[in-house]
Amino acid sequence: MERGHEELVRNLSRRLVELRKRAGMTQQAVAEAMGKPQAGERLARRLERGGLEGAGLASLVEYLRAIRAGFSDLREVLGRYTSLPISEPARKRAQAAPLPRLSSGGPNLECVQRRAAALPEKREHCSRTPNRDAELRALRLRRRAGYWALRRLFEYYLHAGLSSVAIPPCTRFRRVTAAYARRVFNALYRTHRAKAAKRAERLARLRASAEKHALDSAFVECAEAIAEFAYDEMREHDELDWMPPEAEARAVMAVKSKHRVVTDAQMCHAEWSSAWSRYASAAQAIFDRAHKASLEIAESARCDARTLGRYRQAAMRAGNIARSTLPDTPGRKQSVANWNATAWLAEMDRRLLGRILEAALAVWDAGVPTLPAAPGPRPV
Repeated sequence: MERGHEELVRNLSRRLVELRKRAGMTQQAVAEAMGKPQAGERLARRLERGGLEGAGLASLVEYLRAIRAGFSDLREVLGRYTSLPISEPARKRAQAAPLPRLSSGGPNLECVQRRAAALPEKREHCSRTPNRDAELRALRLRRRAGYWALRRLFEYYLHAGLSSVAIPPCTRFRRVTAAYARRVFNALYRTHRAKAAKRAERLARLRASAEKHALDSAFVECAEAIAEFAYDEMREHDELDWMPPEAEARAVMAVKSKHRVVTDAQMCHAEWSSAWSRYASAAQAIFDRAHKASLEIAESARCDARTLGRYRQAAMRAGNIARSTLPDTPGRKQSVANWNATAWLAEMDRRLLGRILEAALAVWDAGVPTLPAAPGPRPV
């Protein structure tokens, strides 16, 4: 298995080089695409020279994104490694104690044999004290909490993998792919101590269920690649059998199952909310500049206080028109037409009002931020 692992690292590094050359990029170009001119080039050189063991999933995802590749491009290499046979650990087998030697004609031979056969069961029953039962319950609790810790970690692997292949967030395709990936990971986790044949049987049943429900083969392959990659990473770092302390396990299991992990959909909504907050802050800053520019023109008018207040109201209205409409759209043209058709005070200068509106529109159109795409309907 050690030689197979070394061959996997060698094949993955060679495959990364092939994908980069297919994209027509150098290591320096990959680093610039990652936004890290120096650290990115060192990472690319490290990954392509066999340094995959020390690199995390996030680094690999950033590298694949820079060369416009995905986990599906690595499926063939990972499939060859995961199809290798797994050696079963040596297990200790207890030898049954021989029955006492009695003469075949003894009257109590059958009774002694029955008692000897019942001794192990009776000894086990007597050894199950209340303290032993409490230890077993605590062990089962810690094991279940350890599974949810792995599920929480798997959701981050899943979110990074689905984002790397550019599946739109919170869409039906993403929900179906994520749900299937969770089923594959559960099958791998439940059979990580079983024989390879049992695991292959469960995966085959999952593929048959996917075909029955007419799932797209591309999404099925993507989900399987992400789940297998996450499982291999956890197995390599000996995380599959990790169990939290008893107090932490009780705290985890006291929460409802739907709140124990942060799902991919919740992470997508959190990212969209963060992007929307940044957009709102940028839009407010640009609106303030547009309003200030129109207000400076309004205050340059030489008039009484009442007319100056009207000009300030017009500057605020001009800023709202700029913020609520886009350039060269019917909405913008209609707003400008309504502005020109407004019955302004007779003492207000029409040309000055036009300059106020033009200043607000020019400042807003020059720096308007990009609105983040909506994440779609919230999954049920």
